[in-house]
Amino acid sequence: MFDQPDASRRKALKILAGAPMLPLGLASAGLLVGCGGGDDAIAAPAETPTPNATFTTAEFTGMSAPTLAAPATMATTTVGSSMKVNFSDGSSRTFKLAYQPFFVTGDMVPDGKGGTILAGGYYDINNQPIVDTSVAGKERQFYSDSPDGTSLLKIEGAKVAGVKGSPVFAVVQFEYTTRDQSGADTYGRLPSPIAVLTLDQDPATGKLTLVKYHNVDTSPAHGLWITCGASLSPWNTHLSSEEYEPDAFTIASNSQFKAYSKSLYGSETAANPYLYGHLPEVTVNADGTGSIRKHYCLGRISHELVQVMPDNRTVLMGDDATNSGLFMFVADKEQDLSAGTLYVAKVGSGFRSTVRGGRDLTWVKLGHATSAEIEALAKSTAPTDIMDMATTDPLDASYTKIFLGGKANWVRLKPGMEKAAASWKPTAMPT
Repeated sequence: MFDQPDASRRKALKILAGAPMLPLGLASAGLLVGCGGGDDAIAAPAETPTPNATFTTAEFTGMSAPTLAAPATMATTTVGSSMKVNFSDGSSRTFKLAYQPFFVTGDMVPDGKGGTILAGGYYDINNQPIVDTSVAGKERQFYSDSPDGTSLLKIEGAKVAGVKGSPVFAVVQFEYTTRDQSGADTYGRLPSPIAVLTLDQDPATGKLTLVKYHNVDTSPAHGLWITCGASLSPWNTHLSSEEYEPDAFTIASNSQFKAYSKSLYGSETAANPYLYGHLPEVTVNADGTGSIRKHYCLGRISHELVQVMPDNRTVLMGDDATNSGLFMFVADKEQDLSAGTLYVAKVGSGFRSTVRGGRDLTWVKLGHATSAEIEALAKSTAPTDIMDMATTDPLDASYTKIFLGGKANWVRLKPGMEKAAASWKPTAMPT
């Protein structure tokens, strides 16, 4: 993931597409017709299977990566790969894979209630549209140009009006929008939306069609901040992220966070920085709606490449930040991230060593807490309650030197604040 995306990535991410995939529940050769989304995706068969032939294997032919020699291919979304399907009678068919969008952000799409809703649209803490007023006479609701983490899943017993085949769901989070209509930077200045898509899968072809777009109410999670990496949990929920958690010590001069707070709450000072930088979890309901909650006990970091292990308790977490670390959370109960123990990896003699050459890896325990406990601390604790901080060397051995944003800081933990300090890392690790 990127701090500030370049123009080509922004353009590529603007389209939220049905990624090429095998239809869910593949059972017969007939279902393969929809791999590219329509009959036009089928290449001429190498051979015609006999009527009783059954599917045996499939193999994929890749496409070359775009290069600087053809810059246009790096700024567009294309699919040049194919899939060869082999049958029990020795015959085979080749399918050209295709890329078809469910929608483009900014489109009006069905809301499942007989009306429409703006795809990627932004909403405040009261679920009211956030309006771009930057150009007089062109006022409109903000919408994202950067969909990011997405999870595709099925729910047993799901039933959604308008679905004629099989309901399939996609949870889609929108990381940011790049600029307002006047061209001013809006990165991180709006609360990230997240949506549940209900997709109708044709049982004959496997084609997925959007029938409902549900904007998830994020107010129980105090709104979302720059949602980026995501993964699907073993218990079928969407694990999100909040990148580049704001520095609480300098929040009064942080124009980005003040703009975020104003767009979310209508006030530049209403949003609490300690409530952002956590791991949100979205649960999809059988009717195509969804709910969200944040887990505050997994550390305040830029969660990236989060992966839950097969024990349904252990969570490995990368941190998309410079000079950070590798973290692990072990939940108290299976399939429940609301309480557990947080660890950071120590590689060899330091925390930031590259994991190479067979160096020893040990896990340093940071503490145990519940999500409710840390949320309460976040609401009642100021950064100066947790530690003393200096930007010049205080020449005092009780301080520890850390680097924040590439600059040296010296910090000293205050007595009794170990749990609070462990829960919201200041995007840095000790030297």
